[in-house]
Amino acid sequence: MKKSSIAIALLLACAWASFPVAGMQNLDPLVVDPQHYHLEFENQYVKIIRCKIPPHDQVKMHHHPVGSVVVLVTDQNLKQTEADGKVGEAHRKAGAAFWADPVTHMGENISDRPYEYVRVDIKAATH
Repeated sequence: MKKSSIAIALLLACAWASFPVAGMQNLDPLVVDPQHYHLEFENQYVKIIRCKIPPHDQVKMHHHPVGSVVVLVTDQNLKQTEADGKVGEAHRKAGAAFWADPVTHMGENISDRPYEYVRVDIKAATH
């Protein structure tokens, strides 16, 4: 009886521990929110995604698994909520370029104007 209870507890713990990792695969922005995210180009080195968010619109929770270079096409006035519930705002001018670490989040354009950016996901380079 004890062995079966321990085995069931271990099985449930393993299943629970693997849930977030499996769930991240389903949070590709191109899959969960194709209304806002569009693939521009991809090869073995980079994946380029364009995002367009209308005024006061939101993007769904999604995951960026690798670090990226982001170039703003328009001004950025964005409220971001991370998977852990942390909320912050980002304000930058059109033309700005910056590094973005991997993250799971959702965003809301808090401006009266459309928001657009291009994200260049960096893949491992092979030589």
